[in-house]
Amino acid sequence: MIHHHVLLSVVGLALSLNLPAQTTSTVQAEGGATNFETAGFVEASKFVPVTMLSGSLHSVGAQAYNNGLQNAYQLQNAGATTSILGTPLLLRRIREIYAIDYLRRQSRSDEFTKALAKAGRDKVNSVINVAKDPIGSVMNLPKGASRFFGNVGEGLKGVQGGNGGGAIEAATGMSREKARLAFKLGVSPYTDNQELQEQLSNAAWAMAGGGLVLSAASVVVPGVAGTALTAIGGNQILQNQLINTPPNQLRIMNRKKLFALGLDRDQADAFLMQPCYTPENFTIIVDALSRIGLNPEAFLNEANLAANPEDAFYFQRIAQLLLQYQQSVTPIQSLHVKDGLVCGLDKNGILVVPVSLDYGIWSEGISKRIDEFSTLLQVNTKVKGLALWTDGQLSARLRDELNQRNISYQMLALDSVTLK
Repeated sequence: MIHHHVLLSVVGLALSLNLPAQTTSTVQAEGGATNFETAGFVEASKFVPVTMLSGSLHSVGAQAYNNGLQNAYQLQNAGATTSILGTPLLLRRIREIYAIDYLRRQSRSDEFTKALAKAGRDKVNSVINVAKDPIGSVMNLPKGASRFFGNVGEGLKGVQGGNGGGAIEAATGMSREKARLAFKLGVSPYTDNQELQEQLSNAAWAMAGGGLVLSAASVVVPGVAGTALTAIGGNQILQNQLINTPPNQLRIMNRKKLFALGLDRDQADAFLMQPCYTPENFTIIVDALSRIGLNPEAFLNEANLAANPEDAFYFQRIAQLLLQYQQSVTPIQSLHVKDGLVCGLDKNGILVVPVSLDYGIWSEGISKRIDEFSTLLQVNTKVKGLALWTDGQLSARLRDELNQRNISYQMLALDSVTLK
């Protein structure tokens, strides 16, 4: 997991939200007794869209436990309760429940059985197994081999003779159908949900090799009507790339973009071979960095420290927040890392600190981080002001403290664009 000091930052422009009150406690600080908000329960309905709180196959507990930055939700499904940390992951898991149910029902139809038989799936099982489990394929290989992971195209380009070329071509077609189907269902083709991987791969193989047709009208996730389920939203070009480009070609495309930003091959590959990221994470991050247009070495040095998929998603959101600031406020002129936090200095001297969280409160840890950044205004003449941006929400107390320090902040900064 990312260390808590990496997550302790928050962001711009006072928004009045009816957020749950947080418990306050008196904590002895260096300057005397100070009231801080403490961890506690919050109403899930304040953070989860109403259409996602319950459905025919799931329900979300009425309260979530907030640790000061992230919410832990209770998701009920099929008689079991799972604790899930973070609103984005909760929404992803809900969509996956309904996607699996839909695909299971499709797999029981006569049309599906005939299409799968026609596809001759058993003849290329080894290829499909690599394509359907990109994360597991990396983790199951020796550590050194992870540097050479590139999915079907790069991983099998040395195959000679037999049906190797045909198998690779077939698997590429399957990969394309799988991505297209996943996006229709509002899930990721690179999900770490192994049951969903299996269901997506079976359906995609029946579509690519057996002629199965699943109409767009029928590919609907029930129980979450009215919720936007497209993974990339308004960025149609990026979505099309993720659907139509095989993972190995995505890596080549991303490497070229990093070269154009001033990185050498070793620097680019140190990031693109990082096993915690999926091709989707890589592509979204590199797309954002490319559009910002700055040398991303400082950003990637931190991103390379990701130790799990949750860390990878965190850095994806950081890249998206920086891009959103540049597009909606003013250009960023340089990227930096301050005390483990990625920052961007804009052309007006405003230091933008992006953070991905659910609900930030005025805790002792956050107060110290705010004080650390505030000192930059006295010791660094290039920094004229501070702006904290987040994809989540901030307590009224935290917003008041930021206002008192003349630190601008922006909450829900990615809500204007449907980004995954």
